[in-house]
Amino acid sequence: MLLARLLAVALSVLVGPAPTSAATAREILDKLRTLDDTTRHWTDRSEKLSLLIVDPRGGERRRELKLFTKRYPDDEEKALSFFLEPAEVKGTGFLQWGHKNKADDQWLYLPDLKRTRRITAELRGESFMGTDFTYQDLEILSEINHWTEDEAPSTLVREEPVAGSPSYLIELRPKQDGMAYTRIQLWIDRDKLVARRMDFFDKDETPAKSLTFDGFKDIGPYPTPHALEMRNLKKDSRTRFEVSDVKYDGGLSDDLFTQRYLERGTPP
Repeated sequence: MLLARLLAVALSVLVGPAPTSAATAREILDKLRTLDDTTRHWTDRSEKLSLLIVDPRGGERRRELKLFTKRYPDDEEKALSFFLEPAEVKGTGFLQWGHKNKADDQWLYLPDLKRTRRITAELRGESFMGTDFTYQDLEILSEINHWTEDEAPSTLVREEPVAGSPSYLIELRPKQDGMAYTRIQLWIDRDKLVARRMDFFDKDETPAKSLTFDGFKDIGPYPTPHALEMRNLKKDSRTRFEVSDVKYDGGLSDDLFTQRYLERGTPP
């Protein structure tokens, strides 16, 4: 769902104690989940994203889009995004329905072809619109806060700062079928309980990608990152997001998160 969980998951050099209890790591993750379900709970969210995609040779491409997200009971979540600029991608839309205990449904609308493409399991490893995120990365960001210990065993590796903020370094080993990564490392701010960084490791255990969250601003009770950057460590490319116009609980209609609305090619 384009990066809605990427923002909502926003949940580095002195090394602290190195506890290894999986239960301790799970307690931290459960506390973050509890905040997400109570004092930090929101029903819907809208925002504008400005993208900068930098290829290995330093070439740059820019994109702008609008993103809408809505949460439902039982960990269901839907997100819709539309590209606004430049002209060659304007009207392209992406719809994602996040599910509990099964793969997300994803669709990409291509206005030039007036065609909607369903993202199948075989396509999950492809790049999303030329960015450093794959379709599976977007699914992971949608679901990671809901993973159980059985789905992704956790270990609290140590404490260390990220951008000057004391943080817990937690390692997850997801077991889902078709998962591209053997492990994911999360740096969670010890005081604010928000994600500061995520590192993704390939099946050969080499670092593949690193995602950072920065520019946090409080919008009501919600600490919201306004700058995110995904680095592809193997390709030496990166995608940076600048976030603006964030609004929570605006009463978004269920009708917005449908294929019919996706094929309109324009945001409300």
